[in-house]
Amino acid sequence: MSQVDKLIDLAGRRSDEALIAWQQLKAQCTEAIRKLSLLKEYRERYRALMRDRLEAGMPATATMAYLEFIGQIDEVVLRQESDLGSIEQACERQWQALVAARREKRTYEILSERVAAREAEAALRRRHAEIDELIQRAAALR
Repeated sequence: MSQVDKLIDLAGRRSDEALIAWQQLKAQCTEAIRKLSLLKEYRERYRALMRDRLEAGMPATATMAYLEFIGQIDEVVLRQESDLGSIEQACERQWQALVAARREKRTYEILSERVAAREAEAALRRRHAEIDELIQRAAALR
């Protein structure tokens, strides 16, 4: 295995690892979005329930309890949105790392292809030189 092949293999492993890490972060992000959406839906249902009960004449103490609970949900929503932002940033950084790893691997592959092409050209030139030499020898014998 040539040095370039070893570099390609190493870059391929790094690319694979970066892909796995990105997929895991992407799954975390998707799950966080889903949970945040459910939390927001729950908050809206609780607000609607409070409105209905207010229209039915709910006492002030119960209203305060509803408002306090909705406030707690809002705090959790804010924390979750912040956490989601952090996960999204990490996901973006990991995506950039994946792109860089793939670019590095492709660079080594192109280098390997160029080396192989140069070696093939050199071998072809040697064969042409050998054929030319044989033709000259054959011509000299006539």
